[in-house]
Amino acid sequence: MTPKKHLPRVLRFFDISVLSSASMAPAYSLASTMGPMIVAAGAFAPLSLLSVSAIMLCIAIGYAQLSRVAPNAGSSYSWIRMAFGSYAGAYGAWLLILSNVFATLATAVPAGIYTLDLLAPGRAQNPIWDAAVGAAWIAGSAVLLYAGVRPTAIVTAAALALEIGVLGVAAIFAWLAPHAAAAVAHPASGSDINALAFSGVGFIYAMTLGVWMSDGWELSAATSEEVAKDPRASGRGGITGLLITTATLAIAMLAFDKLGTFAGFKANQADAMRYVADLLGAPVWRPVILTTVLVSTSSALWTTLLYLSRSIFAMGRDRVLPRALGTLDARDEPFWSLLVTALLVIGLELLTGFSPTAAAQLTLVINGSSLFLGLLFACSAAAAVRIFWRKPAFRWTGVVIPGAGLVALMVVLGATVIFEDRTSQIYAAGGIVIGVPLALWRGWASSKALAGEPPGQGEPTALAP
Repeated sequence: MTPKKHLPRVLRFFDISVLSSASMAPAYSLASTMGPMIVAAGAFAPLSLLSVSAIMLCIAIGYAQLSRVAPNAGSSYSWIRMAFGSYAGAYGAWLLILSNVFATLATAVPAGIYTLDLLAPGRAQNPIWDAAVGAAWIAGSAVLLYAGVRPTAIVTAAALALEIGVLGVAAIFAWLAPHAAAAVAHPASGSDINALAFSGVGFIYAMTLGVWMSDGWELSAATSEEVAKDPRASGRGGITGLLITTATLAIAMLAFDKLGTFAGFKANQADAMRYVADLLGAPVWRPVILTTVLVSTSSALWTTLLYLSRSIFAMGRDRVLPRALGTLDARDEPFWSLLVTALLVIGLELLTGFSPTAAAQLTLVINGSSLFLGLLFACSAAAAVRIFWRKPAFRWTGVVIPGAGLVALMVVLGATVIFEDRTSQIYAAGGIVIGVPLALWRGWASSKALAGEPPGQGEPTALAP
């Protein structure tokens, strides 16, 4: 192991924008989340996405300022630690790990489903097979990341160009074929008039699911330590990725919602894009869309692993996690954090195979990811407000705007938890409460281990000018 504590600076604005946008995974997000959002909010689903994306934009602006003045692979965790101390930082570490482990599973599960849809359709809805193939995708993504973040960015750019191109063409065809839904029979599971029904509870729940759909842009913050030359490139790249992908998602949702029916989306919540492919009709659409979703899913998988492994590296560097996880190998790559991350999520992915159905498998991990990601975003926005409170130059972009995003997001998350079923409430409360003793333990261990030790590279203790 080398004594260096800073990751190599090899990324540019274009790389950050591509990684952020690909991590949002537009084709995969539509496949996994569009159906539940339409079921929750009906015709208002695209509006719910735009609403939560506006909140995310407020928080992304705060992230951009934090990335500029305090670039750190730990991103949210490190800023919470900087703003509120070691114990709060350790709790932020718990939220980050929990939410992104769920996020990794929520991409690995569909990777298994869509791979089997293409190669062995008869096994595509078997949770055990889905879990096994998803675990293989996690292992492959870890191998790509081991090749380095720069090669990963190049591969990701090609994958992103493919999925945005296919989604754009599919949206045009969907908009021009308003009666295609009548050509495909679907199980009767509700009246189409429900697509026009507006429910405040349903709209807010759709917004919470939209947190998952708009998630991914924050990878720009986790890679801020690896940005060369321009310190603003990280924040700008994240905001660019968020805006481009949100526009793609909203346009596609409007077109596909117009093409399909409420009953059809309700019956196909776990595979909404396969439903859209069938509605488009031509034999070529099904393999093209399934391949695009698979490419999108794999991109989301390796970018989420990138975010999680970089964060765990920073936590090891700060002794919140074992010190070995915060070291670099001879190539200046965080090998141990990547290996441990991959093994952890592979094991948990295999456990999802015990879900009763593929739909239940996917719903569990998406709901868990959405809630804890929302809490992490809220804590990060609070950190921005705390850090920039007495900095007049950052009054709007560091305090007012992210503060507004914080308040709006907490309202959405609070309302969602109140109106959730009892089982979901118990899971949410359990995840929140379990983190408290862990944070007390690791916060104490970290502060004790680092007492008197000079800060290393990538561990800023004060704001840069």
